[in-house]
Amino acid sequence: MYEAYLQSASAKIKLILEKSVFDSIVQDEFFYSYIPSVKIIDHCKNFDATIFIENRLKNNIEINYPNITYQYNTLNTKDLISLIEYVFERARQDRGIVCIHGAGAIVNNKAVICWGPATGMGKTSLAVELSKLDNMFYSDEKILIDLKNKKVVGRINKQYVSNDYWKNKLGNTSYFEPKNLAPDKEYDISLFVYPLICDQKEYLIDRWDSSKFAWHLYEETSRKIRGTSRVLFDNTFPVMPLDSFALSITRLNLVKNFTKNMNAIYYKGNLNYISNAIKNMS
Repeated sequence: MYEAYLQSASAKIKLILEKSVFDSIVQDEFFYSYIPSVKIIDHCKNFDATIFIENRLKNNIEINYPNITYQYNTLNTKDLISLIEYVFERARQDRGIVCIHGAGAIVNNKAVICWGPATGMGKTSLAVELSKLDNMFYSDEKILIDLKNKKVVGRINKQYVSNDYWKNKLGNTSYFEPKNLAPDKEYDISLFVYPLICDQKEYLIDRWDSSKFAWHLYEETSRKIRGTSRVLFDNTFPVMPLDSFALSITRLNLVKNFTKNMNAIYYKGNLNYISNAIKNMS
């Protein structure tokens, strides 16, 4: 069996698998468009978790974190990539780093995060609009946040064309690199925007206090590690949560501290007004 090591932010994972399977994983463009800031690293002694991948007669997953066994009958690289990212979420959260669903732009050298659980809210459209002129686009779909240091620390470099915004812009392509892409490095955060972009003359801006922001952010940072959308083997096998009570308490306290003195707004209205308002806020 072949041993390989991967890193996302400061988290590291060891894979034990056939070399051909590893090659299939890292040669799939989905690998780089699904796992934030992922890279292949040399052998290391200090890693957070081990995933053992083997070909067997049946499909099965055994999770006893930090040890995970994945057995498959027919190889599905996207399933494996999804599992790797799931394990990374636990490893990152042990370090105080969480992954949220959102798009981002760098405005005045600080990150503005457009976030929310639903598609069609306008997160990507707003991030693209903010990235024009002297600003930069940061990420779509996934952003890593260091709760302890209040920084963005990772993102998707190559975007997977999954939403209507990119499909309408790009046509028949599956992966692309956005224009005016910011360097993949740490940035301080200036603002969180929970948007609902719609074509109307009236607009609403609701400035959240820290308690309301913390409630929504705790919910968002708990979804991925609890596996609520993680179903493998052709949507037949729900993966069990990787969360623990101790980690939940730590995450809750980190979120409460993070949301103190952090600007967060809910916005409903047209794109032009909020993009100009955010540039003045940041």
